[in-house]
Amino acid sequence: MLSARDERTLAALLRLSLGARHLSLCFHRVASVRRERELLPKLTMAPAEIDRLVEFLQESTRRSDRWLTMCFDDGYRDSAEYILSRARRFPQVDWVFFVCPEKIERRVGFRWDLAEVLREQGAPVDHDDVVYSPIDVPTENARNDLRGIAADPRFALADVELCRQVQRLPNGALGNHTNIHHRAMMLALHECRSEYERSTDDFRRLFGEPRHFAFPFGQPGVDFDQRHVAALRRIGNFHVWSTEPRPYDVSEQEKGSALPRFAIDGTRTWKETVAHLVLRSLRTRVARGLRSHPKFPPSLPEPRIELPGV
Repeated sequence: MLSARDERTLAALLRLSLGARHLSLCFHRVASVRRERELLPKLTMAPAEIDRLVEFLQESTRRSDRWLTMCFDDGYRDSAEYILSRARRFPQVDWVFFVCPEKIERRVGFRWDLAEVLREQGAPVDHDDVVYSPIDVPTENARNDLRGIAADPRFALADVELCRQVQRLPNGALGNHTNIHHRAMMLALHECRSEYERSTDDFRRLFGEPRHFAFPFGQPGVDFDQRHVAALRRIGNFHVWSTEPRPYDVSEQEKGSALPRFAIDGTRTWKETVAHLVLRSLRTRVARGLRSHPKFPPSLPEPRIELPGV
């Protein structure tokens, strides 16, 4: 209902909810026309919707600092091409392209794309069974079925040179997204450490020292925990990103925290996305203010935000 408000009201609420905090948005695929039988439609957003979203965020906040980061996870070719076509149009925005270096180099696809193809072929497969089935870390990217997926134009990944073009943008950067893209909580800690070290070595060899790392899936306490952050901190000094949906203070970067990002639902319009950002940002801002009050018990849940007419 909030998205039905006029743009002026929505802009005012956005400024109120964000304050001086920074915002990072996480996308995956960019396409004007959706694939038939698309398995995960939330992962794809139309370029025109993303354009209008960025324009509105920039115009509404009236800020001169670099407060907005646009992230694109998984290394798909369509996302790289979108970044290359838009980064100079929005010079005040930071653009980060997260890649799985071994998959990029060896041309190896993702399990969820394999699940989509198997369903197209009539196989009675369950998405979760394919994506989260047991994994052998050293041989995951040697699977012939995943190599075949990467050869399908619908699931094409950026190649090494295209990634380097993104890296050469004045406001562009690459980030490490691990080699195998699996939930850290589903692996033994020693496997995670090995995966982080191996993917970082591959990233350095292909692209130089990493400035960013994003956890696959990325929900704190569900997909990773502080042990995994500590393992990364032993490898290098880079920003670590989650998909916790909230804005963040600049001081969080300095502390080395796992920084939050909003995972964007591509089935929403740009105005619905703004409304979601406003409500989540207001919620965290009010909750933080209440928790700083000596009479507010820290164990209580975050309060529900009620806006007039919403």
